Amino acid sequence: MSALVVLLSPPVLSWKNDLRTGSPARWLRRLVLLGLGAAFWIGTYWTLKRVLAYFQTVYELGPALAYQLLLIILLTFLSMLLFSNLITSLSTFFLARDLDLVRSAPIPPSSFFYARLITTTVNSSWMVLFFSFPIFAAYGAVFRGGGLFYLWTLLVLPLFLIIPAALGVLITHLLVYWLPARRIRDILFFIGLFAFIVLYFLFRFSQPERLVEPETFGHFLEFLTAMETPSSPFLPSSWSAEIFASVLFARPVNRWFFFALLSSYALFLPLAASWVSAAVYISGWSKAQEARQGRHHSDLLDRIIHWLTHPFPQITKAIMTKDIKSFLRDATQWSQLFLLLALVAVYLYNFKVLPLDRSPIPSATLRTVVSFTNVALAGFVLSAVAMRFAFPAVSLEGRAFWILQTSPIALKSLLWSKFWLNLIPLLVLGELLVFFSNTLLRVPSWMMTLSLITVFFMTFGITAIGVGVGALYPKFHYDHVAEIPTSFGGAICMIFSVAFIGATVMIEAWPVYLLAMEGLNPGSTSAGSWVLAPSLAGVALLTVLAVVVPIKLGLSGLEEMPD
Repeated sequence: MSALVVLLSPPVLSWKNDLRTGSPARWLRRLVLLGLGAAFWIGTYWTLKRVLAYFQTVYELGPALAYQLLLIILLTFLSMLLFSNLITSLSTFFLARDLDLVRSAPIPPSSFFYARLITTTVNSSWMVLFFSFPIFAAYGAVFRGGGLFYLWTLLVLPLFLIIPAALGVLITHLLVYWLPARRIRDILFFIGLFAFIVLYFLFRFSQPERLVEPETFGHFLEFLTAMETPSSPFLPSSWSAEIFASVLFARPVNRWFFFALLSSYALFLPLAASWVSAAVYISGWSKAQEARQGRHHSDLLDRIIHWLTHPFPQITKAIMTKDIKSFLRDATQWSQLFLLLALVAVYLYNFKVLPLDRSPIPSATLRTVVSFTNVALAGFVLSAVAMRFAFPAVSLEGRAFWILQTSPIALKSLLWSKFWLNLIPLLVLGELLVFFSNTLLRVPSWMMTLSLITVFFMTFGITAIGVGVGALYPKFHYDHVAEIPTSFGGAICMIFSVAFIGATVMIEAWPVYLLAMEGLNPGSTSAGSWVLAPSLAGVALLTVLAVVVPIKLGLSGLEEMPD
């Protein structure tokens, strides 16, 4: 136990010292982040409370809908935790910088394992805890769970977090043991593929179409019974949901049975993972010290990169070529494309199953409204992707950034090369999302054209905000790429991106409203597609500002950095 405390003390002491000693600018950033976090909690709590209160007004079906929503939330948390623990455990157990020192110390293997397991669990779970607090508070307030509900929440959540953490550590040990560490790319390929499968089954297990197709059950009682039945009864998320439902909805459930299930898995899986670690860790860690295997030179790849970067100036082309090759060599970067594919698949499937034909509103008008909403949703998706790729673009230069500072390369060329390199794939992604989703919606031609043009403009602004703010708040010292978007600059970048998307949507809202209302008033005078021209001009002007201002601010920040 003493060795375990010693191993866990460095991060605790580091956090303690960081809180004691801090510049005014750092304290200001902390206050801003604290305010943003409080605003997010309040907004999430208020929104979910309104939704749950509306569910209560649905006769006999309200508790079932709230239960299904709770199942979906917990299942989402479980999949996020599993994937996050897979990535984090690979770093904490095999790639951390302090492993040479720790492994050479006279520390029992069991203490080392449980210390790293706790570190992995904390690093992977804090985000889920952050999101879960207002959600559980809303459920407790609407359904009057009282102190008993919050007590069960405190008992269940630690067990719910330990299970995916131990399972992720177990899988990571087996992957590193069977696959040489120099083939980390292959490991992360399987992790990305596994995440894709988890997301796919997450979507299918939730079965959202049951919420809008009660007639397929033939009878209301059959529909209600199906709604109250867990869609994945063998997962910890369903066990946790059953415990919460027994308190919130007075369901006749033996909560102690499900608590025993959670406890047994939360106790057994760490023990099983420690056994596996004792058997395979030395071999896996030894392989992790091997150098990566060299690659054969690919003339085809060089020709493709040359063709892609040919339109740009020589300096911009050279930087883009370097970044493309660095991206392809770093498996932690390109493996995330599998998650992007899963996101696109689920995004488009949502539009496929929308029950628009059963709405009392004319389908043409409703499709136009949904399509316009889809523009904002596509913008949010692009913002999330830009946060992961465009915002860290400058920070990924790492400690070698001084080479670019001292080289005869203008920092302006560096920023614009990052901008163009991220713009092209984001533009392709955004246009494809809007085109295929509008095709599924069967929107009129003017709405398709407006959506494509709007997303075209938005992509320029979102990319520039990501690159510019990333240059204004660079993070050259990092242990993992995922640390960069979660920094203070990442929060600022997301705020400005969302504000830009919101302003774009508001500019176009009125002319779209006029054209959409023609379906409700067939005898009214046609507004004509010409009413879209002023709004598109306004969006174009806003986009110019969103591109120029962040890039200039980022350039100023880089130029003021000491050499």
